[in-house]
Amino acid sequence: MNLIYSLYDAFVQNKEKHVFCINDAFYTYKDLLACIIKIRKIIADTISDNQKYIGLVANNDLETYATIFSVWMEGKAYVPIDPTAPISRNEAVLNSIDVSYVFDSSPKTGFNSFTVCNINETKSTPNSLFEPIKFHKKSIAYVLFTSGSTGKPKGIPVSFENLNALFTELDNDDEYKLNASDRCLQMYDLTFDASLTALLPALLVGACSYTVSSNVIKYFYVFKLLEKHKLTVLKMVPSIIYYLRPYFPEIHAPSVRYCIFGGEKLYEDIVDEWVKCIPNSKILNHYGPTEFTVCSGYYTYNTNQNNKSYNGVLSIGKPFENVDYLLLDDDDNVISDNLEGELCLAGNQLTSGYWKNDKLNASSFFMHKTDLGIIKRFYRTGDLCVRDDNGYYMYVGRKDFQVKIGGYRVELGEVEYHARNHESTKLKNSLVIDVKNSSNNDELVLVIESSKFDTENLFKHLSSKLVDYMVPNKVFFIDNFPHNKNGKIDRNQLRHMIIK
Repeated sequence: MNLIYSLYDAFVQNKEKHVFCINDAFYTYKDLLACIIKIRKIIADTISDNQKYIGLVANNDLETYATIFSVWMEGKAYVPIDPTAPISRNEAVLNSIDVSYVFDSSPKTGFNSFTVCNINETKSTPNSLFEPIKFHKKSIAYVLFTSGSTGKPKGIPVSFENLNALFTELDNDDEYKLNASDRCLQMYDLTFDASLTALLPALLVGACSYTVSSNVIKYFYVFKLLEKHKLTVLKMVPSIIYYLRPYFPEIHAPSVRYCIFGGEKLYEDIVDEWVKCIPNSKILNHYGPTEFTVCSGYYTYNTNQNNKSYNGVLSIGKPFENVDYLLLDDDDNVISDNLEGELCLAGNQLTSGYWKNDKLNASSFFMHKTDLGIIKRFYRTGDLCVRDDNGYYMYVGRKDFQVKIGGYRVELGEVEYHARNHESTKLKNSLVIDVKNSSNNDELVLVIESSKFDTENLFKHLSSKLVDYMVPNKVFFIDNFPHNKNGKIDRNQLRHMIIK
């Protein structure tokens, strides 16, 4: 697949159809094309060929979405910027890759140290023609910045070759086929790469995407869209259905054909409940890190059948056809089935590495000879997994969520599994976090999203399932877990709340 040309063809073939529903306003593919033509002219007239990276303030409007495609069709890359993030952080990100121009559709911009292009202040040129697409598959499509352990954001450039590899896999997959009549949820902020797998499959077939703004309560807005517009395709983080759980008795959405999850652990018990709300839907659990271009494989949930899971977490399935999975122990030895190891990935979706970070690249990427004798470049995901006898991969947890208590290795996911399986917490979010105590030793803390209740029976349950050093020392109750802009539970912020 050539993604850019395939998108353009879809835009032209579906001119009169709706492409977006944004804040209850509908836009057609014709509107999108007109906006793209206007923005491309701005880029061509004002930005030189050697300026390859353009900042994009990630607003929820037609102009921002059109800018993505305009930038691509002019042979450049966009760097999505969170408009709610501190301006100092955003400026540091843009300066790190020498960005000079920022596209910002906001009424008032804060990026005064850059040349700001506001699409809304530029008039369209009558009868403007669509210029030839400037494209090279080796070019960078976008650069995402994720949180770094040093406090400095990590830049990850993703090429069109990476994107083409991903969407070729999705296009060839018979499990997931959209059509022009689909109504698709796009709940992600554009600084999160999952937004592309929510958005682009819809646009490639001429479907309509229903977006969710960052300044609303996401789960409630999703509920509203589902009820009002009878959405047919949902792509969400699992946290959304955790918060919709109290409303499950009110939700009956037979219109939903596909429900795709990704970005967090997906617990089997809540999917068993959720599937009753969407009785005609196929449910897929996607897996993949940003460094491997969004998604590397998935698991298909089996309704009314036994599903594969580990500690209550639904399997992440198998890799795409042209993706290699590898499990290694701490000494980089390939491990056998049914043993826990770090998941490593190889394939054409693998990005070039972190932006100007040789040290991190050296520790994260490596060469390895596969079973077929081919030497390939792999990425260390930091995710601990187990492969069963049938080749399915089970997600265990993060290497950085694996802690040592009194010299013993503890997987936080195992403790969480048993905490969630007590009658007092079955309908509540609960997490286990490691914190430093007054002696500067690590100890485990159970955090429950709930008003305070008696936990004596809960801790008796934990003591009956876990060895002593795995039982949390303390319990905290919090009314609402903190979440980031994409709906994921923010563990770091939660830890700070506990420490306070």
